[in-house]
Amino acid sequence: MYEIKIRIHDESDLYNPLDPDQVLLESSVIEYAFRKFQERDHHEECCIHIISDEPVNEQRVKENIHAYIKNEQAIANKAHRLCTLKQARLFIIGLVFLLAWLLAANYADAIMVEVLSIIGSFAIYEAASIWITEKPHLRARKGWLNILEKKTQIRFTLNSNSEENDN
Repeated sequence: MYEIKIRIHDESDLYNPLDPDQVLLESSVIEYAFRKFQERDHHEECCIHIISDEPVNEQRVKENIHAYIKNEQAIANKAHRLCTLKQARLFIIGLVFLLAWLLAANYADAIMVEVLSIIGSFAIYEAASIWITEKPHLRARKGWLNILEKKTQIRFTLNSNSEENDN
């Protein structure tokens, strides 16, 4: 099991200092944990191990971590959906312009025919570019978030007396 150790002084170190309710996780904690998560073997389960000098409200921390993951999943799903719609629109626009290019080849002047060809080709190129560059990253992020949600344990250790509590 791959372990991500996060060392804190007290529970407030986990939260954004501007959040009075202490619900939003601190961005540096998120970035560190996510970067460490990506370093693990693809099929290896994960454990987030929070080591603190002061006692923490374990249930609240777990709830906030799970809420963060759910929120990120919703954002990733929306981004994937919008990316798919953008890709489909560009592909359809490209096809329409290329079809117009084929139909206008014998009836329009050369400049108009070339403009139709360029616009159609560029739109299809952009749709393919999204498929090749953006969508794999979005699918990977969705996959990582699903693994984080389903296969990640959260453990707490109080540093002062080395008490350990498992999820």
